[in-house]
Amino acid sequence: MAIGDGISSGETSYKIDGISYNDYLKEYFYTNKLLKHYNNDYSYKNYKINDLLNDLNNKNYNKLNIQQTLNKANLITLSIGEEELVKLAITEDLNTKEIKKFILNYDKLISIIKELTDAKIFIIGFYENKYLEKSSVIILNSELSNIANKYDSTFININDLLKNKDYYLDTKTYYFNYRGHKEIAEMIINSL
Repeated sequence: MAIGDGISSGETSYKIDGISYNDYLKEYFYTNKLLKHYNNDYSYKNYKINDLLNDLNNKNYNKLNIQQTLNKANLITLSIGEEELVKLAITEDLNTKEIKKFILNYDKLISIIKELTDAKIFIIGFYENKYLEKSSVIILNSELSNIANKYDSTFININDLLKNKDYYLDTKTYYFNYRGHKEIAEMIINSL
């Protein structure tokens, strides 16, 4: 199950979804006859952590909801917040207070997910870009790593990987290309 914002869905510098690390994972599991179900309904551009928390608290049983989907999942990738915090950094100020608030929500999010499923969770970290400064990324990734340890999940640190300029088609965007996504998928596969 793929959960997250545009990073998770493979958003490109052309403002469309391309091939994401989740697509590469899906292909890997399918090829190795390990894929039973795949769901990326909760992976799309501008999906924010509060949106996800609201979806988790919505008990609409007239349709397959996120709670039911999580319950059936064996593996979950979670990449949420890069878009949200970049937009905050652009429009306002990404300060310590905002980072702490985000981390508290992230901890709450993982706690709720763990109540709903025994699936293996991969938490995808943040990466530096022209909007998210190194100091903020270091704090965010350190906190996400702590959350992953607290909830017996796996933290995937993509910051160093995505410093490679070959993974970007356009220097005006923070969305990386299919090669960056393929590398992230390989990092996850190697962590299995």
